[in-house]
Amino acid sequence: MFYNGIIPQFFMEVKILEIISVNITKGGCGKTTTVQMLGEILSREYGKKVLCIDTDPQCNLTTVSGVNLMECQEHNLYTLLKEESTLDECIVKSKYYDIIAGSLLLAYADTEFNHLGREYLLKERIEKANYDVILIDTPPSLGLLNIMSLTASTKIIIPTECSYLAMIGLEQLSNTIESVRKHSNKELEIAGILLIKYSSRANINNAVLSGLEKMSVKLNTKVFDSKIRETVKVKEAQSQQEPIIEWDASCSAVKDYLEFAKELTSNL
Repeated sequence: MFYNGIIPQFFMEVKILEIISVNITKGGCGKTTTVQMLGEILSREYGKKVLCIDTDPQCNLTTVSGVNLMECQEHNLYTLLKEESTLDECIVKSKYYDIIAGSLLLAYADTEFNHLGREYLLKERIEKANYDVILIDTPPSLGLLNIMSLTASTKIIIPTECSYLAMIGLEQLSNTIESVRKHSNKELEIAGILLIKYSSRANINNAVLSGLEKMSVKLNTKVFDSKIRETVKVKEAQSQQEPIIEWDASCSAVKDYLEFAKELTSNL
């Protein structure tokens, strides 16, 4: 899967401040919501020019961003990777950030893209993107799309819910990260582990948090001080394809993500 030759010079000429993958192999851990919220907050509160990329064949980020998938059938991440579309053709504007829409055809990426050096495809296709921050929403798997995303990224945020199954997913991801660092992106940095659906009153949360602290030491990273509480307001906003930050600015998730963005940007 990995290319062991000399990396072309244009891969070194990074014009973007940060390319951040939000990644864990388990579904339901808040990857899409984290990308959406960071996109909204970094744009509105910090004045950043943000591009979000939906690499998940389920296309949830595309949908909650208010983008019509039917209108993106000719120009999306799949056609960009296939070089059937240009970068500019694939960029769609939502209210707070630009987005490259996902595609159901991305489900066939592992067999469709089988040539030498394929892990560099995403990095190559976005190398001329003129943004302050690029955020990548990833699928809950260990396939090629995840390898592409990690190879293209400068940092990775790992969201995880308070469960032992999520910790298993974190262990699997840690092995993939080490492999990517060895073969295609030695500079990849883990920004930290973000706890999702948190409640200080739940005993299992405290037990999992202890385990995550130990895992963070192994990964040479940290568990973010910010923790995201669960609220129905997020699902309400997403079901209506409305920005979460506008749907209910007083809800716990918005407050928590604002704190997380402050913590994250202090280290960028």
